[in-house]
Amino acid sequence: MDLKLEHISVALDHQKIVKDVSLGVATGQFVGMIGPNGSGKSTLLKTVYRVLKPSGGKIFFGGENIQSMRIGASAKNMGVVGQFNNVNFDFTVMEMVLMGRTPHKKMLSTDNEQDRLIALAAIAKVGMTESINRSFLTLSGGEKQRVILARTLTQQPKFLILDEPTNHLDIKYQLQLLGTVKSLGIGILAALHDLNLAAMYCDKLYVLKDGKIVAAGMPVDVLTEDLIRDVYNIDCHVDVDLRTKCVSIVYRPLDLAMGYN
Repeated sequence: MDLKLEHISVALDHQKIVKDVSLGVATGQFVGMIGPNGSGKSTLLKTVYRVLKPSGGKIFFGGENIQSMRIGASAKNMGVVGQFNNVNFDFTVMEMVLMGRTPHKKMLSTDNEQDRLIALAAIAKVGMTESINRSFLTLSGGEKQRVILARTLTQQPKFLILDEPTNHLDIKYQLQLLGTVKSLGIGILAALHDLNLAAMYCDKLYVLKDGKIVAAGMPVDVLTEDLIRDVYNIDCHVDVDLRTKCVSIVYRPLDLAMGYN
């Protein structure tokens, strides 16, 4: 399913956080949003998966105005992997992952053998099979994130939202997570803070600064030294492989004598 945002604005406590943002994600496309903390990435994503309501503009999901869709219909087709996974109840890994089947079930329906097989496959895909009976509360931050991804895979979504999903993950699991979701072949909209990972996995990037899109395009076109300096206030060297169009970024040390301004 595709996603289209038209002139979206979002205000929180009478302050406009997202300002007239338009973007699109085609079916099978991995689109990344980058920008410094406070640029509006997470707020925009929460508007897409309906935690927040836009103060202006429209969102179309699969060609339908998402505000006109039933919550259950959008939840069935859109999976979300967020930054924070706080749970106050003592669920096992298997119980957490099986929750991904909830949008596909009627009220009071129980899990069946097919649900369990789908969950087991997802748990194996994220490398958590040996922890299947462990309490979710005892897991590390990175392990919890992998379980949340497994729960989302168990949902079998047609579109995926990722809100800085590689936080707390070792580099091996960062690569595994992004490689896994890219292999799904569905539309993905992801907020990412690691520019090298964004360059490696994203088909297209949107750059946000102060709630506005300031650049958009393929990583090789967007991730320039000038743009990174302007948006992040840091110096770096950007190396581009002209044959593969792969981008790698090496940051230069900050002059701490200049402070944090």
